Amino acid sequence: MVILKLIDGIDWVIFDLGDYFYTPVLIILILAFGFMHQKKKIEDNPAYKYYFAGLATKILFSLIFLLIFTEYYGWGDTCDYITSSMAVSKLYFKDSEQWWMVILEKVEWEQSLYYFFNNDTGFPAFHMWRGEETRFVIYISSIFSTLGMNSYMPTTVLVAAFSYLGVWKLYLFFTDYFPHLMKQMAIAVLFFPSLLFWGSGVMKDTYTFAASGWLVYNIYMIFFRKKKIPVNIILSLLNGLIILSIKPYIFVALFPGIVVWALFRKVKDIKNKVLASIAMPAMIIIGFGITMFVFSSLESEMGRYGNVDSAVKQAQTIQQDLSRSEQYGENSYSIGTIDGTFSGMLKIFPMAIIAGMYRPFLWEARNPVMLISGLENFILLMMTLWLLLKLKVIRFFQYIFSDPILLFSMIFTIFFMFAVGMASANFGALVRYRIPAMPFFAASVFIMLDKYNQYKKAQELPEKEEDEEEEREEE
Repeated sequence: MVILKLIDGIDWVIFDLGDYFYTPVLIILILAFGFMHQKKKIEDNPAYKYYFAGLATKILFSLIFLLIFTEYYGWGDTCDYITSSMAVSKLYFKDSEQWWMVILEKVEWEQSLYYFFNNDTGFPAFHMWRGEETRFVIYISSIFSTLGMNSYMPTTVLVAAFSYLGVWKLYLFFTDYFPHLMKQMAIAVLFFPSLLFWGSGVMKDTYTFAASGWLVYNIYMIFFRKKKIPVNIILSLLNGLIILSIKPYIFVALFPGIVVWALFRKVKDIKNKVLASIAMPAMIIIGFGITMFVFSSLESEMGRYGNVDSAVKQAQTIQQDLSRSEQYGENSYSIGTIDGTFSGMLKIFPMAIIAGMYRPFLWEARNPVMLISGLENFILLMMTLWLLLKLKVIRFFQYIFSDPILLFSMIFTIFFMFAVGMASANFGALVRYRIPAMPFFAASVFIMLDKYNQYKKAQELPEKEEDEEEEREEE
């Protein structure tokens, strides 16, 4: 059992025997499986040379994340999620019938909190239990709490290992399209520090990041590779459910990009340029219709993000909440007030995009975690500016519109970064909220760099051949 002690008004975690003895055994078993899986798959797919390293790094960062919040801050949302999931896990062994009533939500959350749980099971955190999205995270995490002997470290390690499946699928998606960029895609998807830190602990972001990557892979397998279609349909529905249940706005940003990717790929397959130019407007209309139909069909599941008005109001609420310095400290920023009008949204659009993609800047970092994010942002900003300088603006956008994957990635990145940059108002929330789009953004930068290098080689080849011809003539 996890014991808490109160020091200077802060609850601090004392780890139990399960943390110290079960955790090493669990890590050894997971890594042994990862090593054998890599050895089995690498002959058919060289991309698997990064599988074991990615898994080990993710587990390492999950423990770093946990220890920072337990040993440095003393507490955090991840601790509330784990203790709440432990309570749900213990409820199953106390009374499985009550457990099912809680999981299926056949009783009000307040009734279940005070009637079903007791001192033996422990109580879910009140502020977590009252929210539908956070309760869903607790339900999923309770599975890993049970397997983790209701201890902090094993639960965290199991969540990290499970979420790695979705992250790895996203890596396979990119490397299948760009097999010559395995190293670059590994950096963008598997080894990006902020993704590892914020996307490995027991948090909403870990589940939604993994589900987003896995969903993209499922769509790719169903509609493009046409492999294991029944399995991928089931998994796509499950991953979509996870996203809609925890952070519906991710689906709102992700789905239009998927539709554009699928339809644009069909247009690219048309060899006749005249037919392709005729098909493009039709595809845009079809894509808009599909998006509106899906959004209207899922309006109830998307809750506050089911229509524009309620989504804007939610963004206003989040912005106001995250701006409170007494709750979130002084690590905040402002791009202007969300007034809910179309002109107001256009006014803050550029600053919201910049904030979502590149802030905090290095000079805005107030702690080591923000400094790491600031360094990442600085590198991405320099790479983007270098591309704009070398490609000029016209060729920059030509590259984006010439590749369906690049177009999809940038549409998702822009939609999503605008949303989180507009609403976050706090750097701590910003670097956490944006992680589903970060691998797509980083991958896009690497892809455009590769396209530029190929372009330069193509330009230099005639000059090289001409020089060689002149040398032969001189001889």
